Amino acid sequence: MDAETREVPAGRFTSLRSKLPKAQDRSPASVFIVGTPFSGSTLIGRDMTTRIPKAHYVGELNNYTKLPGLSGDDDYGRGCGPCDLLGRRCPHFTDAFRDSASYDDIPGMHAQLARSLGASAVIDGSKYVGWLRRALAQRAAAPDAPGGRAPLKVVITARNPIAFAFSHQHRTGQQLWQGANIWRDIYVDTLRTVNGHGLPNMVVRYEDYMADREVALERLAAFLHLPLDAKPDNSRLHDAGGNWSSFVPYVGIDQINESIGRLSESARADAEEFVKHARAYWSDDKPKADTRWHQSLDAGQANTILSTPGLADVASLVGYNIAEIISKAVRTPR
Repeated sequence: MDAETREVPAGRFTSLRSKLPKAQDRSPASVFIVGTPFSGSTLIGRDMTTRIPKAHYVGELNNYTKLPGLSGDDDYGRGCGPCDLLGRRCPHFTDAFRDSASYDDIPGMHAQLARSLGASAVIDGSKYVGWLRRALAQRAAAPDAPGGRAPLKVVITARNPIAFAFSHQHRTGQQLWQGANIWRDIYVDTLRTVNGHGLPNMVVRYEDYMADREVALERLAAFLHLPLDAKPDNSRLHDAGGNWSSFVPYVGIDQINESIGRLSESARADAEEFVKHARAYWSDDKPKADTRWHQSLDAGQANTILSTPGLADVASLVGYNIAEIISKAVRTPR
């Protein structure tokens, strides 16, 4: 009799099953989103919250805790973005939580938010690989502290290097080659870190996500071992940070315009400048893919990006077809 048909004594099976951890006894997982800016991390994280029960994106905790060197100096990200936008008091990102939260105890923050939100997976959108390494060091130093033994996973969000370099230049004024260097270095560091520590990880490319969000969410739900709801529940959203454009798919364009209109004159001017170029991509139904980089470069500019040492190799490691990207980015000669 083979292994598939052989009967197992009930007592032995019951004994084995009793030794397995029960789902409710498992520590909530810490999930770190790591990648560059402009890689869709906020969109992906919030979609996971609205579609995957018990998974909760908590935003950019590096900005929430103001970690020196990995956050801005202003008050950006110091509250619950969705609740602030809707003018309501957040039951999770409270004053008491803000007073206790610290970049010196990232696992503890995750554990505290998991309890408050009733989450089985806390999704940290800080994106910096240095933030992930800091959490790993804290877990190693205090494994028995809250969150110290929680399962840890990494979602690597990526946007193709030409689209990133184009957006980086538009936002910062720096040269294309500078953006290309940043892109390469971030993903080299990310892959080295997750592989060196043996961390379960999956890559989500922005372009693939925008092309078929349903397939991507099915993969993400399977990665977290959680079910996927058929319809979104936008009432679940509670997270730190997020720019104006990132809220459009969840609260609508009218709500964003009303919120910007309530700002002081100087703050309103800053907000309008920030969203000026993004408004064309706002949609109440679903976000539109950013195609501004299509046909945006001449051959020399594209070569400037691709001649960055090692960039093409790293791009292939996260699943990009460089020839396909070039065909979309380079202007067709007339």
